[in-house]
Amino acid sequence: MRLNCFFMAAAVAAAAGRGARDEESWGPSGGSYLHRFPAPEAVTEATIRPRPRASLPAPPPAPNTSGAEPSRKRPKLERWNRFAVSIGYWHDPYIEHLVRQSKERKAPEINRGYFARVHGVSQLIKAFLRKTECRCQILNLGAGMDTTFWKLKDEGLLPNKYFEVDFPMIVTRKLHTIKNKPLLFRPIMELHPEDTLQIGNHMLDSKRYAIIGADLRDLSELEEKLKKCNMNTQLPTLLITECVLVYMTPEQSANLLKWAARSFETAMFINYEQVNMDDRFGQIMIENLRRRQCDLAGVETCKSLESQKERLLLNGWETASAVNMMELYSGLPRAEVNRIESLEFLDEMELLEQLMRHYCLCWATRGGQELGLKEITY
Repeated sequence: MRLNCFFMAAAVAAAAGRGARDEESWGPSGGSYLHRFPAPEAVTEATIRPRPRASLPAPPPAPNTSGAEPSRKRPKLERWNRFAVSIGYWHDPYIEHLVRQSKERKAPEINRGYFARVHGVSQLIKAFLRKTECRCQILNLGAGMDTTFWKLKDEGLLPNKYFEVDFPMIVTRKLHTIKNKPLLFRPIMELHPEDTLQIGNHMLDSKRYAIIGADLRDLSELEEKLKKCNMNTQLPTLLITECVLVYMTPEQSANLLKWAARSFETAMFINYEQVNMDDRFGQIMIENLRRRQCDLAGVETCKSLESQKERLLLNGWETASAVNMMELYSGLPRAEVNRIESLEFLDEMELLEQLMRHYCLCWATRGGQELGLKEITY
């Protein structure tokens, strides 16, 4: 449920933001020679060195304004994630089985952005699991090739059940890999005492893990499929969306947030996506997206940290917090920052800061006073 044309626009915005000191990034008559650029989570094409506009790949297909994702875009994002793992930003022994390695070296800004995202989301997940003593369930909405289930099992932090939801096309691909990779399939079966488990083209249901093909805009179908896989609305529930809501219309994302708040008495919602899209940098991104026929259907909710929190509070959540990714990165343990910064040399810290201030991590809670959910932070 993620597009990546957004990050091509980020490149142009970044180049424009550098101003006169980087005049060489711009060709004659305003023709752009796109400078190498990062984004906190990814970029659209390979790390781009200065080159004429004519040499750029063809623009993405016309947007599906209903919020669906062109499936051909997702693999690039996941390969960038795997690249960061391959050079030591964090440990993930499972991603290599789900995602092909990229042959291209990615800019260090991209990898640091990925690290901040993974670190922040992981810290919130673990905080929720500790507060609930793992007597809970997790719904990862728009999970793609995410490996959190397997990593949590290794750490002894599995919830009662872990659910993943994505478009049927994505789920089919992931299921095929799981069934054919013992390192992925064995942990599921170790936790499943019965001889058989439910498995089809678009779903797998076991005692502790389920993956479901569904459209998040069709809430009745989503709820029906989750309940068939034994989702328990009485359990404390953590819901996760990463670069998902921004590709839904504001009405669609509001409906999803309301459904989540209404369905579970005790719950927490984590959302990672764009922010500060109302400033000049954000507007340049949006303008360049439109030139490439790629629109962010939900961008109006990404104006500021306040608008992100307000959306959660208006749709049934009792508390809401938000932080931009530069603030999160600045608050990381010094030893960890030193470790990752020693992996690659970065010569454009200003660009990294600009980009990371246009992404945020938000979390909201409902109920759970006795568990201390309101105290959770990254």
